[in-house]
Amino acid sequence: MRRRDFLKAVGACAVLAAPGASWAAEALARGAGGAVRGAGARPNVILVLCDDLGWGDLGAFWQNRRAEAGGVHIDTPNLDAAMRQGVRLTNAYTTAPVCAPARASMVTGKNQGHCNLRDNMFDRPVDAHMTLATVMKAAGYATWHVGKWGIGGGYESGDQPRRAMACDAGFDYSYGYPAHAHGHSFYHWEGPEWRTSKKGSPLVENVSATAKADAFYAALSAGAGGMAFERDPEGNYWRRLVADAEGRFCYDTDLFTAKIKQLVKAHQEAGREEPFFCYACYTTCHGSGSRNGQGDPGLASLENFHVPGRPYPAPDDADRAWGGGVAWVKDAQGYLPFKEIGPDGKNTSNTFIYPEYAAYTPSQRRYATNVRRLDEALGDLLRFLRVRGLAEKTLFVFTSDNGPAGEYLAPAGIKWVEGAFKSNGPFKGMKRWSFEGGLREPTFALWPGVIPADPEKPRVCDHPFQFPAWMATLAEVAGLPQPAHCDGTSILPALTGAGTPLPARIYCEYQDGGSGQGFQFEQMVRDGDYVLVRNKGLNGPRALYDVVNDPGQTRDLSKDPAQAGRLRRMTDLLLTCRIPAAKVPDACGAPGVYAQFGARPGVERAAMPALREPGAARWRVSLFLEGAEDWPWVPNLRTLTPEESFEVAAGDVEALRDRLPEDSAFGLAVEGWVEVPREGDVAFAAKGPGGCQLWLHEAHILEYEAGDCARDRAIMLRLAAGRHPFRLYLTSEFGSGGLCAVTADNAPLA
Repeated sequence: MRRRDFLKAVGACAVLAAPGASWAAEALARGAGGAVRGAGARPNVILVLCDDLGWGDLGAFWQNRRAEAGGVHIDTPNLDAAMRQGVRLTNAYTTAPVCAPARASMVTGKNQGHCNLRDNMFDRPVDAHMTLATVMKAAGYATWHVGKWGIGGGYESGDQPRRAMACDAGFDYSYGYPAHAHGHSFYHWEGPEWRTSKKGSPLVENVSATAKADAFYAALSAGAGGMAFERDPEGNYWRRLVADAEGRFCYDTDLFTAKIKQLVKAHQEAGREEPFFCYACYTTCHGSGSRNGQGDPGLASLENFHVPGRPYPAPDDADRAWGGGVAWVKDAQGYLPFKEIGPDGKNTSNTFIYPEYAAYTPSQRRYATNVRRLDEALGDLLRFLRVRGLAEKTLFVFTSDNGPAGEYLAPAGIKWVEGAFKSNGPFKGMKRWSFEGGLREPTFALWPGVIPADPEKPRVCDHPFQFPAWMATLAEVAGLPQPAHCDGTSILPALTGAGTPLPARIYCEYQDGGSGQGFQFEQMVRDGDYVLVRNKGLNGPRALYDVVNDPGQTRDLSKDPAQAGRLRRMTDLLLTCRIPAAKVPDACGAPGVYAQFGARPGVERAAMPALREPGAARWRVSLFLEGAEDWPWVPNLRTLTPEESFEVAAGDVEALRDRLPEDSAFGLAVEGWVEVPREGDVAFAAKGPGGCQLWLHEAHILEYEAGDCARDRAIMLRLAAGRHPFRLYLTSEFGSGGLCAVTADNAPLA
């Protein structure tokens, strides 16, 4: 088939599949798309995302063996106990080795080859048309964000409007820090020094435009000295700036935990029928400072790396309201009981160190205290769920955004990470490195009664997956089809032990914004047990590792003749599983490094390599009918069972049309290839009323939900001569006449 004929009459699109066995047959063999057996009603969901917490920072992951060896270590007894009640996920990857792009990928379900926020563009507006929150809203969940956001625009990335704050992105309610840098202090106040420079209040409470009319949310916001809600002039939400009387001298690990408990308690006591989804973004254990202008000058200590001011409040199972710990109960002055100012007026903020760490160096004891405080806070939250009778009704997920860092610590840098607590565990690298130490995250999940647990022999799952898998997983948990929008597939079978998840590509990229190693443009791709890392762009050095047998990445296999074929295939993936940043209008590289849109010389203009193997001259087609009239988005058709699968000659549109329903809703999947006679720029375009998801190789190049194709959409890609496989999903609510039309043509580069 020639590219000018590609689906031009019907507009049947395709999603990428490599030559070989049909993916539909693969899905059936794996039993994909199964319901949550024995789970009962949809669970509440709490997804905890930490900041710079290393894979090796938790006891059960790495620190306990340091303790057994008698070395300096961090204790996390509450999180260790939680892991014994669920499953520890040892091959969980972020999508970027630094904060903002990782968080953007978590929220949007996109890896960094497809996400619109990449590299070091902190506070650039994330693409909010489909997010974790919009998916959960579609399933009927109340949606809350607590903690750090930093991907909404309007703060650090120039004149970008605040058009993607949490309450613009599907959340009903948000309490925390809108801006990225606001999470660099664990105490917040109304002083002018750094608040003004970041163009807004560090601590803000928001409600969405729809939630504003809900009396439930209005009752939550009665804050001490806080102003009334006002409509944000740039966003579709309402905001309340949190006054000092409420938030000043509150250590934010305690503050955010108390807010989550308040939300859960109020939701339960109001008798609300919908389950809740809480995205809890803690600042632990990012560096936090006072001497650099990112802290309150009124703190009792101005030492860097903020710690609490007193021990964590004691647990109390007899307290049926709060379970002990922190409680969102204000006194007559509006003070929260965990404010680090005692009844005698004594200010203890930023002074408390756990006694067992007193003999450590100043940096070590502050770091260990920071992590231990998180352990106590989340132990408090899990105990609270149990006391309230919600533990078995709640899926609890814990992870971190990227590898560990040495920021604000002394001595700083990789030597600190490796020499103090070995926060990267057995792995190589740290934050801003696209090696395992910068990308593997300490992750676990528990859901009593659904996720099996064995306290005597804690469960460990080594299935590799990446942040986008959580969107697919939560959709399945909520009873909805996994979105084709998402770059991951559900890991629920791995969590429950009931099957094997479908494979999904693990890919990372990052424009080095300060590693000190001169990595420049970094890429990582995993294929099976092997990881390929390439730094310094298109012609940079490559390193190939078997990370199952060599997790520390000590043996580079790229020069091994036996690995030549694998090296070639994985090198091709570095170009075929991503959209160049220049093709994604909002994507940017590190400020000042490259031109507008973050175009990377030699990388963004490199031709996508063609298949090295011959392709069959037929289209593989699958037709999906069941539930199609109720799909809220184009589903990942790999996870569904087709009513019919067949083949037609490539380009035989009439033969395909004859098999389609004339007036009922359906989904269509087509696999084939596009032949390019000579290297050049090829424009792919879509137009029409239906849903369309198109992959070329593994690059997700066109993506529209039902009705979004009414306007012409196109993308230009540079393709090498030869055959390029495509995979396409189409959906129609109105039979064959409601399809989207897709073309591939040699149009000029836009």
